[in-house]
Amino acid sequence: MRGPRLHFLVCRLIVPMWLLAGASYKLWERNPKLLPPPVLNSVLALDPLIWLDGAAWMDTALRLIVCTEFILVGVMLTMPRLARPVAIAVLSLFCTILLAVIVPEFQKGGLAQAWKGSCGCFGASGPNPVIMLGIDAVLLLLALFAAPRPATHAMPRTFGLGSAGILAVLAVSVVSFVPNRAVITIEDAGSTAVVKETQATQDTAEVVAPPVTPRVVSAAWPSRPATAQPYYIPDFATWKGTRLDSQELALLTSPPPPDSINTGSWIVMLYREDCDHCHEILLNHFSGNLAIPVLAIAIPDTDPAAALEMPCSNCQLRKLVKGPDYVLTTPVLLRLQDGVIKDVVTDHADTDGINRITTR
Repeated sequence: MRGPRLHFLVCRLIVPMWLLAGASYKLWERNPKLLPPPVLNSVLALDPLIWLDGAAWMDTALRLIVCTEFILVGVMLTMPRLARPVAIAVLSLFCTILLAVIVPEFQKGGLAQAWKGSCGCFGASGPNPVIMLGIDAVLLLLALFAAPRPATHAMPRTFGLGSAGILAVLAVSVVSFVPNRAVITIEDAGSTAVVKETQATQDTAEVVAPPVTPRVVSAAWPSRPATAQPYYIPDFATWKGTRLDSQELALLTSPPPPDSINTGSWIVMLYREDCDHCHEILLNHFSGNLAIPVLAIAIPDTDPAAALEMPCSNCQLRKLVKGPDYVLTTPVLLRLQDGVIKDVVTDHADTDGINRITTR
């Protein structure tokens, strides 16, 4: 079945439906954090070049990606001459992206590491990147071997273009009118996290040494907002020179930081419990007695089974509330003076910056 039948089955049926399913999942979930890392990093890199910023740009970019996939589905369904080249191009791009996801993970921990997680191609429901690469690679090989039916003129040339245009308008309309994800009521979404974190704080209170005694508190920590955005994409470079308690993301800390965070020198670290680089910094810089009090805030989107041991026994431990999606790379280190952010480091390889923040 190498001829027209294979072409119809692969390029005009299986691949379009495969692409349509992935695009539909992404539109349903509308969670940019679930995009494959190379795609997400590319979108974030474009943020400074676009008039939109933060969550507004990410939401727009996600809709543009989904809309493009819908349009390509329409082309493959209605324009037989373009179905095969489009299928080959799309599957080649998918395989390239998946390799960019798998290779670093494989170098870090072998096949077992590469096998973890979702590829993001079908949102949270997607298979792991290795399986997805196998599926896309097989479809690509089939598309390469699929010969289209010889061109005939029984059908007007404008039929395919007109049908594709109609489907494109329909795709743009669907993607544009799907509403944004609703704001999250923190009392509902974060109640479990608050209880667990409070319990964890109580459990560790007997073994954690108290932080450096602060001076008189200059300002109390504001109350946590009643609602939160569906996702946060903080630009930490813009935080420098601002107060920590002026950042909405920081107000989602559960339980709230000690009031003494607004007095004297503090180090704040955002980390993930399964983050190797975070664990390395905590072990190398905060595992002993602390010359400067440290507030370590965990991002609650990791698998507890993959959590690494917390090496900082003297850190003040907190978590961000569950519910929102936190689109950020950890670790993030902040140096505070009287509640004002004086220095920011977001690159785990920035040794000079990390030493600058962690040294009194």
